[in-house]
Amino acid sequence: MTDFCELTLETKGFYGVDFSKQLDQITCLVFDMECLWMEVVPMATLIKRQKEQNPNLDCTETLIDQTLLAGCNPNYSANVDEDRVHFAAKYYLDNYPITFQFVLIRAEAQEVSRHYIKPLWRTLLRQEAEIRALAEELKRKDAEIAQYQAEGARLNRTTVQTDPFDERKFRQEFPVQLPMQSVYVQNLLDSSVHRSNLMKTLELEHSIEASARSRNKLPIPTTQQIISPSRRRKKRARRLTAPDVTKTSIEYEHEETD
Repeated sequence: MTDFCELTLETKGFYGVDFSKQLDQITCLVFDMECLWMEVVPMATLIKRQKEQNPNLDCTETLIDQTLLAGCNPNYSANVDEDRVHFAAKYYLDNYPITFQFVLIRAEAQEVSRHYIKPLWRTLLRQEAEIRALAEELKRKDAEIAQYQAEGARLNRTTVQTDPFDERKFRQEFPVQLPMQSVYVQNLLDSSVHRSNLMKTLELEHSIEASARSRNKLPIPTTQQIISPSRRRKKRARRLTAPDVTKTSIEYEHEETD
């Protein structure tokens, strides 16, 4: 379970909070843009801490799954003690309070990379692959619309008319602009060689890239392939040429009135 909340550690700000379970261990991560604190605690130890705080509560692994690993809108608190952070996650089940205690320490560089940097890179690579696949799908839709128009189709409801998708213009005019940085990540994502090397480094399967490529290789129907049966019956069927899909706009008929 991953959450985002306001805390005061070294400074007051918004921090990410993540709980995960692997085998019989619970990992607690608290991180901001500059640092990560963590503890990996055995399930039995976490249950023991809860029983010491509240002996009347029968804390079990199932209870941890229903609270710590499921979210349930907890209240977080943190107290800094020298180089440690005493972190608490408090839940309410049927109005009964349940609090889990963690003792966090600053993570080493390898742990920051494993739990923070690499997941961010994996997310970026997947989103970039999704964007490229969607951009290609939009281009195919534009070609399909142009094909229909070349065959005589009309759009009566011009309120849904759109311009052909221009990927370059879309990226340039997107409302969120990135600040100048020492490492410009987009340059790496734009290069297929760099993306491939990043995926190998991050142990990502190439199915994302392969899926995008397979979409790009699907043939776009030509005018000659979609001639209606009625036109085939004509002895002198008018031969249509494939439309120029590079034009910046597609002409539509105006909306008809009754």
